Amino acid sequence: MCSVAALILFIGLVTVLLYQAINRRNIEVHRVKPANAPDLLAFVNDIEFHITTISSMSCSQVTPPSMIAMGTPGFMDFRVLPLSTLLTYSCQNTSQGPSITLKCSGCRMPPRDHYVSWQFVDLPRRPAIAVGFQFNLTTKQTGDDEHVSFVSGTINSDNYGDEKLKTFRGRDSNVLKIQLFPQIYNKLNNLKLLQPLLQDFTPGSTFSHVSSLNASLQNPTDGVLNTTLYISYLSDYIVEISNESVIGPVSIIASIGGLYAFSIAIFLCLMAQCEARIKKLRNEDTRMLKILSKRRAQQNWDKVRKFVMYTWGPSNLDPSDRSGKYPEASMMDSLHESFHKKRKPTRRATSIATRTMRDHPDVEQLTSKELGKCSSRQQP
Repeated sequence: MCSVAALILFIGLVTVLLYQAINRRNIEVHRVKPANAPDLLAFVNDIEFHITTISSMSCSQVTPPSMIAMGTPGFMDFRVLPLSTLLTYSCQNTSQGPSITLKCSGCRMPPRDHYVSWQFVDLPRRPAIAVGFQFNLTTKQTGDDEHVSFVSGTINSDNYGDEKLKTFRGRDSNVLKIQLFPQIYNKLNNLKLLQPLLQDFTPGSTFSHVSSLNASLQNPTDGVLNTTLYISYLSDYIVEISNESVIGPVSIIASIGGLYAFSIAIFLCLMAQCEARIKKLRNEDTRMLKILSKRRAQQNWDKVRKFVMYTWGPSNLDPSDRSGKYPEASMMDSLHESFHKKRKPTRRATSIATRTMRDHPDVEQLTSKELGKCSSRQQP
């Protein structure tokens, strides 16, 4: 019983182990390696930045960006270039508000950071105010439309700990800091993508009280909403992503042996805890077998009795009958009568007389004469 139960548990555990080995035989491993210039130049991606200002404004209130800044302000590597040299600009009105789109097709990873700014202004009955920002950042390798890396989200007053509703308006710019770091997917034929990530958001001028917001709406100098997109490139390291097997044949065999020992140990413990119960069950099984054997013996004996009664009659089975005679109409009685039946006397006498006459002819003549006398006497 213990061996069968342990075998059942062992087979179940081995099945689960094999299922896990098949489904989870590979894990995704991320490795970081230092980057150099040739490796970074191999990253050619199509990049799209969608920044939606959640408000009641429209694209007619936006001042399109015309320049892009590169490098660190105040340092010698700082440059200002026309926006069209790197990015294309477009604006679209949505239900959430105006959506600014900046695209870069076939972009290589530059060694410096980029800054792009745009501005919303007041129009009659359309103040330049917003309650939040929605972003959707997408990158894909040039020429590959199957694999896309993206990140999206929303920034509003719920992201602040003071739980106060805030309205974005004023000269101070709202800065969205986005980082792009290179990734190589070895499992996808060395796919090279620039993974986007919103690292930080620096709010600009905000108003949390109705009185201060009304005062700003009356002030023409506050009738703007500035937004800056800060694009940072992490060019020091490259992340390599690959799938590696974590369960080999040796580990599977070792796990199977451990499962077998574990299952045996469990059922030995159960046997020790339930020894009295198991003995009781065995005793009950023995009693049941004895009862079944007695029933079979009784059935066989009944068959023998029926056979004897049919063959020799019921008197042989009756201990009170001491005559030794077979009952009438029984099979043995009919057989006994057939073998011991006496001949009829007439036939025996006739046969003896015939044989005597053959042996003694004188007797035959005498007998005939006497018979004739007897017949004459009997006549009247």
